[in-house]
Amino acid sequence: MKDKILIDPNTGQEYIDVPPTVAAKFLDVALNFIYEGLKKRVLPIGTAVQSEKGRWTYNIPCQRLKAYAKGTDVLQISEFLNLLKEGVKK
Repeated sequence: MKDKILIDPNTGQEYIDVPPTVAAKFLDVALNFIYEGLKKRVLPIGTAVQSEKGRWTYNIPCQRLKAYAKGTDVLQISEFLNLLKEGVKK
């Protein structure tokens, strides 16, 4: 089953923050697709941040990755949740 890919072999538990290599395998895409998609902010499965030294770090929440793989529009859901948060603050 494909969800087994998302199990951390060190802990036996599902990843909370999925490494890009695992995300690429789970989505059956090239690793560069993950890196570039996150850097350019066109792949809505997580974020990429560049440090002052130029090194990139990636955050791919497991639940967001799974939702994307199922075809859920995670950007639309994120925007909706942000609107809800703003409404609660007022």
